[in-house]
Amino acid sequence: MLDWDKNKTVNISTVSETFGIPASTLRYWESMGLITLGRRDNNYREYSYSSLLNLSDICYLRNLGIPVKAIKEYQTLSLAESNALYLNKKSELEAQISSLQSTYSMLRKTLSLMNELEYIQKHPYTEAQPDIPLILSHSKLYDKEVWKKYFSGQYQFAGVRLGPPNCEWVWGWAAESRKPDEELAWTFAEGNRHFVQFILRIDVKDRKHTNLDEAINYLKARGYNIGEIIVRYITIACEGQTRWDYYKAWIEII
Repeated sequence: MLDWDKNKTVNISTVSETFGIPASTLRYWESMGLITLGRRDNNYREYSYSSLLNLSDICYLRNLGIPVKAIKEYQTLSLAESNALYLNKKSELEAQISSLQSTYSMLRKTLSLMNELEYIQKHPYTEAQPDIPLILSHSKLYDKEVWKKYFSGQYQFAGVRLGPPNCEWVWGWAAESRKPDEELAWTFAEGNRHFVQFILRIDVKDRKHTNLDEAINYLKARGYNIGEIIVRYITIACEGQTRWDYYKAWIEII
């Protein structure tokens, strides 16, 4: 423990241990002019009572996330300027908190999708209604605003294989609603329709290599005709030597 006798001094090792700060950091702060120290006869640094108080202020400001350069300037600031420094840091932290909350929300959404994937793998072909009301066009591949929405988690890549006779695929972004400037690619048709869900795997290197035929043949063998097939991207992962895109999928059974 430090001896609080104001007439005594302590060495850098004692300060480092007491404050939990590496000696190298203490030396750096001194070299930056944040703190001025005396020297003993053997040229060792000595920390006085006043220098310890100064050091405690530096530690406080660093714990607030204020950089060393700003701390040096802080030592010459007026009361109003000091208050402005704290207000600026508050605004910076609020922006960081907002960003972290957004990231946390995206992570929770991803984990929820992963839980869905795990559940459906254990319970394939159970009846469930698609949760994609509409798909927006994916034709604007160089629209930075569209990609921003995807990166932010607002969009998910999705597709629909239309029912017979054409059975063509339509790809785009899964969305809850559409803005006037967004092109609609597909809308879910309400009605007395029945779907079962499964996990669709698509080979990243060979998009024709999937487990879709396996699912279709399984259902046809049980006497069902197949209508629309709706898919929503979940994640990408390797299985064996193949890297797969995983989709939550709904097959309409008729």
